[in-house]
Order: sequence, then C-alpha cells, then structure tokens
Amino acid sequence: MTAPGDHGRISRKERIARAVLGMPAGHPELVTRKPGRAEWKLLATWWIELWPNDEYMAIVAEQWRQYRPPGTQGWR
Repeated sequence: MTAPGDHGRISRKERIARAVLGMPAGHPELVTRKPGRAEWKLLATWWIELWPNDEYMAIVAEQWRQYRPPGTQGWR
C-alpha cells in the first residue's frame, strides 16, 4: 500500500479494494497503485532477507540475465 499522489477522489476500483480489505474510506494510502522504484527495491531487499535460498528468485534472476532489455547489459 502506498501513499497517493493527490488527495482527490478515489476511483471505483480503489473503493472496491478498500471495501474488500476492510480499510476505511478516508484512509490516506492507496491499495491499487503500483509501488514506485524505491518501494520495489525495499520489497526486493525484504524478499532476499526473508527467503535467501528461494528457488523462484534464482530462476527469475537467471531469466533476467539471459533476456535483459537493451541498454541494461552493463548493469548488475
């Protein structure tokens, strides 16, 4: 869950997601917004700490190495 960009009206999709989770309508965080780059990095760090020998992560990492998008070959 992440903070919204503005404090305007919430979408129908957001309203439904909040109702499913039991979150109050006036809560300041959004459920349906994708996390930003920093949030993804933090989630990845937590994932690695919680599941250091996870087979799925090894498969995903190998796939990333094999099929990196153009322009990312020098990045590790």
